[in-house]
Amino acid sequence: MEDALANDYRIEKERLTVVLTMASGERLAGDLFVQSSPRNRYGREDACDIANSAEPYFPLLAEGGGTVLVSKDNVRDIAMAADANTEGAWDFGEPTTIEVTVLGGAVHTGVIHVDAVNGRSRVLDFLNRLHDGFLLLRRADGGLLVNRRFIERVRDLG
Repeated sequence: MEDALANDYRIEKERLTVVLTMASGERLAGDLFVQSSPRNRYGREDACDIANSAEPYFPLLAEGGGTVLVSKDNVRDIAMAADANTEGAWDFGEPTTIEVTVLGGAVHTGVIHVDAVNGRSRVLDFLNRLHDGFLLLRRADGGLLVNRRFIERVRDLG
């Protein structure tokens, strides 16, 4: 009877394969647990939802087995495959290619969508208005979430 009750309260999760780069440079491959429907939009929950949620930790099912609780503050970036739902049906604004250099010297290039507020559509304005902890770069090989705390500089490539 106890097992049946526990299952009644269990939230079904799907898995999303990612590769984390930690502040130390260590890479952790594994799966995030995502819900089939997020709170604020249609479609399944994705890595952006998890990275930018208020909780400071998230579970990662490590590639070698076992679950690791990961501190978002120490994640430099999260790489997702092209099929990881990185196409934003709700994106608006001008697609703009940028180059992001993070602490440690890694350089990432990708596309962001810069929306014009009060007539301003500059990358600078977009970055200064961004409240999420992780910036999503869309790339040909998938999405890359870059922790804003680790960004040294950004170059607008147009």
